[in-house]
Amino acid sequence: MTFSSLLRLPPGLLLALLVFPAPLQARDKERPAVNIPPEATAPAPEQKLATRGRTFVPLHSTLIGHGGVTRLNFSGTLSIHNASATNLLAVERVDYRSGAGEVVEAYVTEPLYLKPYASMQIAIAQDDVRAGVGASFTVDWSTPAGGDEPVIEAAMASFVGTHSYSFLSPGRRVARPQ
Repeated sequence: MTFSSLLRLPPGLLLALLVFPAPLQARDKERPAVNIPPEATAPAPEQKLATRGRTFVPLHSTLIGHGGVTRLNFSGTLSIHNASATNLLAVERVDYRSGAGEVVEAYVTEPLYLKPYASMQIAIAQDDVRAGVGASFTVDWSTPAGGDEPVIEAAMASFVGTHSYSFLSPGRRVARPQ
């Protein structure tokens, strides 16, 4: 479809094309959702990591506007940063959850170890609306006793026509089930 043919569409249809993304199948499957620089990871430590935690991070992949009439989809990036200058951070599990609290996808299921000050990211495409309104991540992690807690947050962005919107969502430590 050319730009001039887009301009001839009825305004309502043009708005729908701009607001509602292409189907999920159209996503670029070549790009990995989990991004970790190879030099950011380390082998498992010999000592047991004693401090265990869970961080909950809202990832607003879909927001409702105009009194419930409009949906705006956002791409999201979950960033997990090892805030320690000396210790490894074990990222043990990362689950992407729907607004109903159900696991939509488990992105990390086996522990991986981030070096001091290293980080990783998990990307959710703007057209990925599987989690719907109220999407979130839970991140289970461990550090050595007395180690620094990780810094975990999500950045969301939406690009609609000539407008763009972005915001951050900080993670919050919550109780971790045993």
